[in-house]
Amino acid sequence: MTEPRTEPHAGLRVHFMGIGGVSMQGLARWYRAEGFDVSGCDAADGPALAALRADGIPVAVGHDPRHLEAGVDVLVTTMAVPRDHPEVRRAHELGLAVRPRIELLADLFDRRRAIGITGTHGKSTTTGMAASLLLAAEVDPSIQLGASLPGLVGNMRHGAGPHLVAEVDESDPGFAALRADVAVVTNLEDDHVAGEYDERRNYHASLADLQAAARCFALHAPRVLYCADWPGLDALLGDHPAASRYGFAPDADYRIEALALLAAGASFTLTLPGGRRADVRLRVPGRHNVLNAAAALAAVDLAGLDAVALAPALADFTGVGRRWQVWGHVGGAEVVDDYAHHPTEVRATLTAARAGGRRVRAVLQPHRWVRTARLWRELADAAALADEVLVLDVYAAGEAAIPGVDVDRIVARLRAAGREAGRHTLASAVDHLRASLRPDDLVLTLGAGDVWRVARALVTGAPPEDGHGAD
Repeated sequence: MTEPRTEPHAGLRVHFMGIGGVSMQGLARWYRAEGFDVSGCDAADGPALAALRADGIPVAVGHDPRHLEAGVDVLVTTMAVPRDHPEVRRAHELGLAVRPRIELLADLFDRRRAIGITGTHGKSTTTGMAASLLLAAEVDPSIQLGASLPGLVGNMRHGAGPHLVAEVDESDPGFAALRADVAVVTNLEDDHVAGEYDERRNYHASLADLQAAARCFALHAPRVLYCADWPGLDALLGDHPAASRYGFAPDADYRIEALALLAAGASFTLTLPGGRRADVRLRVPGRHNVLNAAAALAAVDLAGLDAVALAPALADFTGVGRRWQVWGHVGGAEVVDDYAHHPTEVRATLTAARAGGRRVRAVLQPHRWVRTARLWRELADAAALADEVLVLDVYAAGEAAIPGVDVDRIVARLRAAGREAGRHTLASAVDHLRASLRPDDLVLTLGAGDVWRVARALVTGAPPEDGHGAD
């Protein structure tokens, strides 16, 4: 049963179930800054919960219906929480409002002039770049980001100005109802699609359902921006009455020209409507990040800011957390962690890595059982861009294992493609790399789970399986 949409107001006690999730952290901090009495709980302790406690937000470890019996007015849940969860059932028994996370984000959109950025790939980096531009404009913006950004408290900023930039997670079908002032769609392909599998938490039933949700999100906005180079977006979004396009296409409204890709960045010129031109320099590598930068500049331009004057601020952008995050060097070898987990993302990241001319050694952690079952061939083929691939077990993210699906098939496909490949644990990957590192190596940890622990262990010497570090 769907809860009626009611606007929360300051003074209410709001309890976030799963508060350690990156989007829930940002929303909890936002509502606390708005004057709400905020609390939360999560299944396991860790750095995120410690940081929330340090900010004055009481957080319990574990889920318990008794959390709701201390004056809670609203329970906030995520897609990952089953509707019959004991804590949710108790909330209904007590007559509390039970609201999905996406509705709270919708409230934020209603209060600000929102730039909402969604897509299968690049939305965190694009949002981080747009946030950096708004901060450079000194308009006191609000920010909701699905990753950390230097200068923010965690992944959010509560500003008094009219502008909000927010990452919009397309895995939640509820994003279709968000009403942005500028809706940005970076790309769209087969991800968070369940297909023949029954899992529906963080999944659409079909690619057509995902496309329909993205179209609905775009049509709600007075202005929409999308990538001119991405197949299918013209057909999906091109009939919007105020659609703008960015990319390399000659007819793009925001056109990338004079591109120079470097081992540790890029430079290009962005031609804007009316013949305006912005010279852009980046410190993050890869053609995909050039597209992300073009999208960010175009979005702030459509929001009414001077993108040409703000473009130099991107030269100081060093990335958001877990996106080409350089952990350091070991004996001359560089160690980098990246969130790439979809085959397209893995291919883009490894393509950027190969531009440096070093031996590329990837530690790959497949993410979620349904995604692995549906895309393991494509994942192996993308990972084959590396010289060597160490494949970890699937990071389940709460999903039940699927019989017959395992990483051995990924290893076998990589070996058939002529690549060095093997199955590893976190610990054995660290041991193998430590014993064989060369000064010309670039080690990349790839995945949305805890594969970053390998990068940290190589650089710091910390045990790879402890519970402290990046979140």
